[in-house]
Amino acid sequence: MPRLPSIAALRGALWITLIALLATGTALTVQYVQTVRLLDARAQASVDDEMAGLVERYQGDGPVAVAQAVSRAVGRPRVTDFIYLMTDVAGRPIAGNLAAWPGEIDRTGYRLFDTRIATTRGTTIERQVAARTVLLGDDYRLLVGSLSDDRRLLHDRYISALIWSLLATGAVGLLFGLWYSRRGLAFLDAASTAGDRFRAGHLDERLPVTGRGDEYDRLAATLNHGFAEIERLVDSLRTATDALAHDLKTPLTRIRSRIELATMQGDADGVSADIRDDLDALLRTIDDTLRLARAETTVTSEFAPVDLAAIVREAGELFDPVADDRGITFTVTVTPAIISGVRSLLAQLVANLIDNALKYTPTDGLVTVSLSQESDGIRLRVADTGPGIPVDQRERVLTRFVRLDTSRQTDGSGLGLSIAQVAARVHGARILLEDNRPGLIVTVHFPGADVA
Repeated sequence: MPRLPSIAALRGALWITLIALLATGTALTVQYVQTVRLLDARAQASVDDEMAGLVERYQGDGPVAVAQAVSRAVGRPRVTDFIYLMTDVAGRPIAGNLAAWPGEIDRTGYRLFDTRIATTRGTTIERQVAARTVLLGDDYRLLVGSLSDDRRLLHDRYISALIWSLLATGAVGLLFGLWYSRRGLAFLDAASTAGDRFRAGHLDERLPVTGRGDEYDRLAATLNHGFAEIERLVDSLRTATDALAHDLKTPLTRIRSRIELATMQGDADGVSADIRDDLDALLRTIDDTLRLARAETTVTSEFAPVDLAAIVREAGELFDPVADDRGITFTVTVTPAIISGVRSLLAQLVANLIDNALKYTPTDGLVTVSLSQESDGIRLRVADTGPGIPVDQRERVLTRFVRLDTSRQTDGSGLGLSIAQVAARVHGARILLEDNRPGLIVTVHFPGADVA
């Protein structure tokens, strides 16, 4: 059974129909008014020309010549063109094809009126006339007019066309409005259904995109991006929860075991250093988690001009002793650059990338840091000669609490690259992981950044 239109669809259809009717009526009315003005102007111009000729004849030859000219004009087969009437001061006709002086005209000037005019066959017919009247001296009046039946015919046709056009426009507008409203409501139904399924746990639910590129497709794409981001965050939260539970459970279990062992052996002082190390690891994990949370809540209103080159140089000076202790060759090359951002967050990004590179680079290895200006923006590169990251794991290591050491025996919380990824995203940058053969190259691209 076909679905009946809803109240919302009917309301939308009626609004569209009303707008279409107003547009159609306005267009026809404007066209009618312009046409009437054109016809009136042409009729008045022709009447004025004819009147001017008769007035000139009166001024040159007198009233008798005017009466003769009017009689000759009436005698010609031009009944559909001009109307004439010359009377004396008492209103008695002298010449012309009007039966009597029109009662609508009581003074000189240009007027429109309906009257009966005489034909050459001795009959009279009712016509609409646009006429001008003048006084010929003190004894005569002269009326010269032109038939304006076209104006009346135009009015009748305008009314007919307006009625039929409004009926056709109303029918088409109502059908189109119903279709368009139903289409919009169908999209809302699809969005509501997708939202309900998404809330029910189907995080892969998406709205269909027709490919038309209209506003519904744009809205569907926006909602789909939102669904995808929520799915990414939920998956990240699941991964983070599992990893965090493992990271916290291991040191806490060791602490508990050492305390129990020290209690049984009566040697509490001997395990204090190990317990302190485990607690420090826990605090570092918590600090990194809080740092990541703060990075994700950063807004652009906090941005200010930041000297990225100075940050890279300061990080190089900070990590240079660490590289010397590990026997790693460490070089830093910078190009002056100013970008808009949060200095503390950018400093954390640079520090995490360098720390990660030094951590996995063996003795006698090489770590290079470069900040360069390129045609498409600024690029920060950190390259090392460590073990690198497999291609299929490069996207995964940017997720929080993910470490390639599945035994989780190495130091760290698995949040270093995650914090760098969030910091880059907040600043509109992109992190790219590439093979250094051997080792890894981490590139942070700031597109369109200003360069000093």
